[in-house]
Amino acid sequence: MNSLKILLVSAIAVSGVACTHANAAKGTPDTAASATLQPGSPDRAATAAESLAQGNADLDKALAELRDVSVFFAVDDSTLTPEAEEKLATVGALLARHPSLHVRIEGNADERGTEEYNLALGQRRAEMARTYFVRMGASELQAATVSYGKDQPKVTGHSEASWRRNRRDDVVNAPL
Repeated sequence: MNSLKILLVSAIAVSGVACTHANAAKGTPDTAASATLQPGSPDRAATAAESLAQGNADLDKALAELRDVSVFFAVDDSTLTPEAEEKLATVGALLARHPSLHVRIEGNADERGTEEYNLALGQRRAEMARTYFVRMGASELQAATVSYGKDQPKVTGHSEASWRRNRRDDVVNAPL
């Protein structure tokens, strides 16, 4: 039975090549090359839905790796450190490769400072990550930003160690 399948596939391939050469000689388009491949074909191009699903799976995996490793900032600073850029590089590359993916960058601050100041600082931090993603080839529309200021602490406490963990950006998958 397998040899029959191989013979049949070979015959189809040969006839396709013959049609290609005949059409090339006549100057007509190659209908065999432009025909849609069968759904079971390994060479079939991925559909937009499959590409989006794969991109979301890749993004979820990358974000899962980053969940326990947030991007942190110095006091009163919104500059991405080289370590922060390294952590965000995987997500930025995925966004550039899959234009249909979307993330939300959540900027945060520690509890010190006024509500207005901390919201503005969190927003600057989120915008820095967004700008980094755009420099990596992502569209500005793929990364939304929001600032939670001091309202979403990662850890509670009133010490430098607690404040250090709360000065951060978190990147989350945000499908439309």
